[in-house]
Amino acid sequence: MGGKVFDTDDEPGCDHKGRRRRQVGNAESDVWPESVTSRTVVALLEEEVPLPVITDLRYDSAEPYSIVMAFNAGTDMVIEWELGRELLDSGRRRLDGFGDIQIWPAEIRGHGLIYMSFRSGWESFVVAASAVVIGEFLKRTFEVVPLGEERSFLDVESFVSQLSDET
Repeated sequence: MGGKVFDTDDEPGCDHKGRRRRQVGNAESDVWPESVTSRTVVALLEEEVPLPVITDLRYDSAEPYSIVMAFNAGTDMVIEWELGRELLDSGRRRLDGFGDIQIWPAEIRGHGLIYMSFRSGWESFVVAASAVVIGEFLKRTFEVVPLGEERSFLDVESFVSQLSDET
C-alpha cells in the first residue's frame, strides 16, 4: 500500500475490464469499478486482555452497498464479514443493526471507538476499532460512490443478462 492509509485501483495501467456505461443526468459516462482498502488493527474483546487482530476493510464500487471486513488473528484462517456501508456509517453515531451485526460508538479515555458485534449461530465476537480509521475509510468510500447514489453504480444490465443466460 506504499505507506498510504488508503489504496485504490486507479493506478495507470490498471485493468478496467469491468468498465460500463452509467447514466448521469441526461448524459452517459464511463464507470470503472474502483476499490478502497484500509488495513488496521482492531481489538478482539473476548478475553480479559483485548487481542489485537489485523483487519482489512474493503469497498468496491461494483458492490456499492457493502463493505467487507477480513479479520486475520494470526492463523491460516481469515474470517470475512460483509456488512452494509450505511450500517457502518450509522453505527458511528448511535447503536444500529440487529440480528447478526450490531455497531455502536463509544469514547474511552478521550479516544473514539466503534464497537462491532458479529454473531453466527451460537458463535459471537465483539471488536473495537478506531473511530478515526473507520471515519476516514468511509469518507474515502463516499468519494468513490456518494451516499445515496449507490444504485447508479450497480450494473443492472449485466445482472439481468446473467439471469437470462441461466434460464
